[in-house]
Amino acid sequence: MLTESEMNRNIVLLSDPNKITRQKALQSLCNDLKSTLSTTETDDHLHPPTNIMESMLKILSDPAEKNRDLALTYISMYITKYCTEETNIDKVLASIMPALVQRLGMNDIIEPSEEIRLKSVSILFELCRIYPNSSKLALYLNEWVTILKRTIIDPYPEVRKLSCELTSKLAEKCRERFHLMSESLVKPIVETMKHQHAKVRVEAINALGNVVRYGNNKSVEESVSPLAQRFFDHTSTVRLAVINVIGIWMLELRDRYSYFHMMLPLLLTGYTDEIEEIREAADSLWWDIGLKYEKENEEDLKDQINFPRSPTKYPPNLTRPNLGCRELVKRNLIRILPAIRNDLTDWVVSGRIKASQLLAILVWQAEETITQHLEDTLQVCSKAIVDDETIVREQVNQALIYIGYFVPIKTWFNLIRPHFEQTSSLGLLRLIAPLLTGVTCEELIESQTILDQLLAMILKSEYTDNFQVTVQSELLKICQLLVDKCQQQLEPYAYRIFKCILSLLSIVENDELRQQCKQTLDVLASKTFGSSSVHDLYEKYAHELFDDLKQTSNDWLRSTRERFIFETFIMQAGASNRHFLKDIVDILRTVMNPERDPEVRNQCLLIIASLLQFIDEPDVNTEITPYLTMLINECILPNMQWKAGRTAGAIRATAIATLWSLFQAKSFSFQQCSSSTNDIFVSVLGMLDDDDRLTRMNSCYVLQALFSNDDAIRTIDNDRLHKAYPDLLKRLDDVNDDIRLAVCSTLNAYVHAFHGDFNAELYRSHLEDIAKVLLIHMDDQNTQVQNAVFDTIVRFATELQGAPESFITEIRNVKHKHRNQKLCDTLIERIEQSN
Repeated sequence: MLTESEMNRNIVLLSDPNKITRQKALQSLCNDLKSTLSTTETDDHLHPPTNIMESMLKILSDPAEKNRDLALTYISMYITKYCTEETNIDKVLASIMPALVQRLGMNDIIEPSEEIRLKSVSILFELCRIYPNSSKLALYLNEWVTILKRTIIDPYPEVRKLSCELTSKLAEKCRERFHLMSESLVKPIVETMKHQHAKVRVEAINALGNVVRYGNNKSVEESVSPLAQRFFDHTSTVRLAVINVIGIWMLELRDRYSYFHMMLPLLLTGYTDEIEEIREAADSLWWDIGLKYEKENEEDLKDQINFPRSPTKYPPNLTRPNLGCRELVKRNLIRILPAIRNDLTDWVVSGRIKASQLLAILVWQAEETITQHLEDTLQVCSKAIVDDETIVREQVNQALIYIGYFVPIKTWFNLIRPHFEQTSSLGLLRLIAPLLTGVTCEELIESQTILDQLLAMILKSEYTDNFQVTVQSELLKICQLLVDKCQQQLEPYAYRIFKCILSLLSIVENDELRQQCKQTLDVLASKTFGSSSVHDLYEKYAHELFDDLKQTSNDWLRSTRERFIFETFIMQAGASNRHFLKDIVDILRTVMNPERDPEVRNQCLLIIASLLQFIDEPDVNTEITPYLTMLINECILPNMQWKAGRTAGAIRATAIATLWSLFQAKSFSFQQCSSSTNDIFVSVLGMLDDDDRLTRMNSCYVLQALFSNDDAIRTIDNDRLHKAYPDLLKRLDDVNDDIRLAVCSTLNAYVHAFHGDFNAELYRSHLEDIAKVLLIHMDDQNTQVQNAVFDTIVRFATELQGAPESFITEIRNVKHKHRNQKLCDTLIERIEQSN
């Protein structure tokens, strides 16, 4: 330990010009004081003279950083050792505050060392902590604030953090006078709240909370917005700090009632935080705030406390807030909603997300009070619910669900109905499903007029004819909701629901959505009518639907909705189509007039082919018979007539393909349409020359079917049948070998059509022409064609009486011209053997 003379000598050396000398003196004094801190026996230790603090404070301006550091170390130990009494602390404060203001409180940084600035603030923090007399501490409030205004925004993060802690401690201790100077600290604290270190941001938020809490409450106005920005912070501890600060303000701020409309949105935002701890903290604070408000306003809320009213229905999985919470929302809603509605349409995504989340929480807590602000809220919801951000759409959807629970259906429906009458938009349509979620079936059925008007709104052609997947999905969602909610009670309105879903099914291109439409029809059949098969639904509403379709069938174009519905109904009804063939054929006869839209006619020809597949059972012969002639004469044959143009060619191709499908049906019989056979024969014969390859091919197949059927042959004019061979032989010159082979099969059937009733003498010249043409093609390079023609010649020569001689003569006349003369010999041999 130092003697008195040694100590005095070291104190004198503190003023020595040599920095090394000053440093050694400082080190000696520090070592001496440090030795006393580890023991409680202080009687033998020499108390430093009263002027030592002045000497140490002068060292704070020393050019040597080490010396300034040692001086602060000594001061810190001195405070710990000797500032146990209020008097000593007063003396230290009186001397140290001006010096630190000079070093830390100037506009420019005087102290260049970060560590020394941190140690200086630590000394101030310790003095503030140990000083018991807040009144005397407040005497230096101006100095404290001067220093803190600079250190709170210090470049060194640790200085900032400790300064914020010191600010909180100072505000609490000097609460009686702190409000006089608190406002000047708000701006630097707000700036520090943006610091890159999360721990610094947390301390800054806590400091701001205490500055406003113990200071001037008017600072809430300039503090709320920066605090709101911290809700976008990625660090959960920062967001939790904001929730705690706002909660304490709403519980303890002197003028809190004046600022509830500013603070309430911030606290309720915590309900939607992704961190459970923050959500629980917000809920707990909000509950306490409501209870305190309820207690403080017990007289005003007496009736509601004594006679509580509970809503008849309440959103599931939610705990109803206490009366105080509900009253606070109710009284401040008018000042909060406009800002939310404005933010919902803002270009900043994060702002829209927070606004949508807050809207959902407010509507839940406001309950029926939201009715007073419903029109504007619904209007902005119709815009926000089509937002590009999924979270925004989900939260607005949730808010609308709450509205559906708390607001009577008549109220919200009468507000949106005029907008539906003026325009049709996805935003308006998306309002319906969430609003209906909170409506009971009894409310819907009781309000029959509303349900009628609602169905009329969603069945507008602007929606049912819309090809946008979003519109289709929303429309289906409404139908599903009505079916699930009302079930059997929906029966009087089921036809319109059925037609709406069928309309969607007729135009939907999304496979998943198509499957959902079919599932919804299944649910409608089972829940509303107790039917196990959806086909019962088609049979129930078929005649009503076809009556509606007939009214517009004269005007159908390729894009007409009714045309799509008609086609979809037939495709989905399947075998049930047999029960309403008359209605189907009536519509087909109307729309397949040759003067009507070509694409509609082409599509309806395909419908006929599909229809035949669905009802192609032998036991439906009696049901389909009356309509076969109508379909052939009025729908198929008129569309087989030749007309110039590609469109007409495409229709002919579809018509002949449909006719061929008809011939292949199990339920088809030529006997049923005997009156049309001649017309079919003439029309198809004329199509053998068509430009389209498939048309020519199908024509061959149809003729082959006619020639092969006894019932058909008996009705064809015999003379016309004999004169048909030139058209058939001409196809042997076709560019397509497949068609040439098909014609050979058709010619084989053509021979069969004569049934031995053939006068060789009368048709001798015809036989010679046939033989000459066939023999030319038997010399074809394609061996398949050679063999097919060979078989055809054999068929002609052997099955027609008097024909062998003519064919053998022609073969011998051209044999020398053929590449394969042995084939000619074989042919002669085969004909002679058959005879």
